[in-house]
Amino acid sequence: MEHNLNFYALQVGYSMSVEYLTNGDYYPESAWGSEGQIYPSLMGNALLELYKIHNEEIFLNAVKAIIAKNTEKQMNSGGWALALGATANGTKFKVTPDIIQITASCEDLPPTVTALRLLADYQTYTGDVSNIVSLERGYEYLTKFWNEKEGIFDEMLTGDALKLRAKPKNYQIYAYQCIKSISRINPNAKKFLKPLYQTIKKVFEEMDADTYPLLYALYAVLIIQEEGDSDYVRSEVKKRIIDEITIGSRFRIPNFPGAIGHRDGIRGICLKEGHLRNAVGVALVMKFYDLYVEPNSFLQSDFYGDVETWILQMYENGKFFEFTDLITNEKQGLGTPGQYLPIIWILCKI
Repeated sequence: MEHNLNFYALQVGYSMSVEYLTNGDYYPESAWGSEGQIYPSLMGNALLELYKIHNEEIFLNAVKAIIAKNTEKQMNSGGWALALGATANGTKFKVTPDIIQITASCEDLPPTVTALRLLADYQTYTGDVSNIVSLERGYEYLTKFWNEKEGIFDEMLTGDALKLRAKPKNYQIYAYQCIKSISRINPNAKKFLKPLYQTIKKVFEEMDADTYPLLYALYAVLIIQEEGDSDYVRSEVKKRIIDEITIGSRFRIPNFPGAIGHRDGIRGICLKEGHLRNAVGVALVMKFYDLYVEPNSFLQSDFYGDVETWILQMYENGKFFEFTDLITNEKQGLGTPGQYLPIIWILCKI
């Protein structure tokens, strides 16, 4: 584990910054899944964290470019559409023209809250209030969907469009991050934080060994970030990390050290593909636990070393491939998750 991880974060940051500064958006030649409007904002947050640490202007300029494109895409209501397939369709998860049309025509919770979080984080860090109208309009729209009884923001999608999301509550993690960022600007938003966090923990506790590893890991990471060295983290969270997310995960792929499989609605658990997003999730939760709770619990293990090595071998020419077909040993997919996720793992920022 003698890798210079900052090298990888910086190179991917440069590559993605050039994409947004040149094209105004990211149009990957190939991607595992259909690209949607959630991804630019998540990429923007990763680039903003790179700028905070390395102070290279190209990263901040790319964030500004992403925000500019996001504000163009903001709907009259104040929300954002998911717009699957607008910049790229997937090779493994491909959407049909009717889904492209449906997801472009109505507002959706995840792209709305991720766009608002980026606006708030950018304003908080830079003091630039040039996008305050977009932020306030989006926040006002979002609050209309607050469900006080459930402690969540209700979905904006309805009918067939909502069927795209197997478990809508899983996306409340993005809503929590959004509200926490907005509350630094607008103290009135703090009233949503406690009930949302209780929802986060409830959703986490409903997860099990079959849960998509990246999602499971991100929830664990958020709880670690919020609670640090709490009894709950040392007991419940650590047990789940060991038994279901990392060492004991049923997504580990035999004979491919460090490779983590995937789960989708058609194939179920798939161990014929090693997926970068899930390997990053597994590495991220181990790193967070060691840094925030108990040093030397995971990072010095052979398992963490295998996962880290597997992730880094997916890198090539400034970008990470998203998955490896383990039958042909071919690396494929250059979609956005393959780029922003390694950055947040390396920087240990979510």
